[in-house]
Amino acid sequence: MTSNIVESLNVVTKDARELSVVELLEYTRTLLERWTNEKLLNAKGTFTYLEKKIQQRVGGQQDIIAEDEMRTSIDYIHTVIDGMKRFIVFLQNKRCSCGQFQLDELPCPHALAALRHRNKSYKNYCSPYYTRENLLQTYKIPVDPLSDKRKWNMPQHIAEEAVKPPTGKRQSGRPQK
Repeated sequence: MTSNIVESLNVVTKDARELSVVELLEYTRTLLERWTNEKLLNAKGTFTYLEKKIQQRVGGQQDIIAEDEMRTSIDYIHTVIDGMKRFIVFLQNKRCSCGQFQLDELPCPHALAALRHRNKSYKNYCSPYYTRENLLQTYKIPVDPLSDKRKWNMPQHIAEEAVKPPTGKRQSGRPQK
């Protein structure tokens, strides 16, 4: 079983699989360097409170639930009627019975409707993880380039060691004995 990240890396590094280990690592390092730079430039070009994609997602959900489909119990508990379903929103705990609010740590459409009903900003209900500032902090750490191979300080016994590729067929994900 693989994740989308692993699958994406497999596609991107497909042509690099025949490289030596050192060349593969350098290929991967330059790939990460490029991606980090792209993400940093994207973050610097964001002028909203949240990262662009998240801002579009939250902004696009703000008016999904009509005002007449909202019931307030007390200041922080709301019942939101979405079609034939009822959802309970607990603004104080940043929770919704749909589960999306607490899972994503972003207001779901039901929470956004409750916030709109209370005339409150969604900004205080979003995880700091999604903010522009956090994104800038994440990608400000550089992927350091390697110096020229001739300048590496490698012990002689390591330089002389030959590493051979693995042998034997694999079955069921386990090495053959």
